[in-house]
Amino acid sequence: MIKVGYKIWLEKDGLPVFGTGLYEILSLVEEFGSLHKAAQELKMSYRAAWGKVRLYEKRLGADLLEKGKHGRTGAHLTETGKHTLKYYKHLVQEIDSIISSKRISDFIS
Repeated sequence: MIKVGYKIWLEKDGLPVFGTGLYEILSLVEEFGSLHKAAQELKMSYRAAWGKVRLYEKRLGADLLEKGKHGRTGAHLTETGKHTLKYYKHLVQEIDSIISSKRISDFIS
C-alpha cells in the first residue's frame, strides 16, 4: 500500500518560523499551562523547549509564549501564539482533507 507523507511549516524570509515541533510544544502548553510539563510530555528538556520557542519567536518577530510573571509559575500563549496555533492546525486539516479525498491509485498507472 502506498501512502502520502508530508511536512508543513511556515517560513519568513526563507527561514522556518512555525512547524510541527513548535505546534506540539505550544499545544501542550495550552493544555497544561506549563512549558515544563509540555517538555516532559515530549520527552525533551525544558531548556531545549524554551530555546526552540525563543528561536522561532525571534525569527517570527513576535512573542508566542509568555511565562508567568511576578513569581507565578506556568506559561500561556500570547494572542499571536493562539492565532498561529489555530492557523497551523486549520492548514494541516485542510491539506489532510485534500490528500484523503484523492486516491493515490488515481495518479499511478
